[in-house]
Amino acid sequence: MSVRVYLPLVMSDLAAVQTSGAVPLSARRTAHAVTAGDRADHPGEDEEDLEFEATCQALDSAADRRRTKGERRVVVAADVASVVEQDAWTVVVEAPVALSDVVSFHVEESTGTALGEGYDDLLWYDVTELDQLVAEAG
Repeated sequence: MSVRVYLPLVMSDLAAVQTSGAVPLSARRTAHAVTAGDRADHPGEDEEDLEFEATCQALDSAADRRRTKGERRVVVAADVASVVEQDAWTVVVEAPVALSDVVSFHVEESTGTALGEGYDDLLWYDVTELDQLVAEAG
């Protein structure tokens, strides 16, 4: 059974994903997912709502990767074989995350959005649209 993880990136990271065919190692050290603890802390919560919270956590984490103030944050959703659970919403992905493991990209619509904002304005891209995103990142 695979685990859905949410990896924090920024637009400029996508060229490396395209070239190498994998998510950069630095982005895999801390990822976000719905952990067993999160499910226990939110009994009865819809799985989609839990996954949305994990996505929001990844979006906030992506801010640390910005190379310029206005760089757009990206969340990569991927299915991996296993993770090591850390704190709430936080996991470590120890194995490489190949592009073939990626399900989708979620890109903030506006540039330079502050922490705690932009969650409802994420643009969804299929993994097959990576070339378009890299071109857009310039």
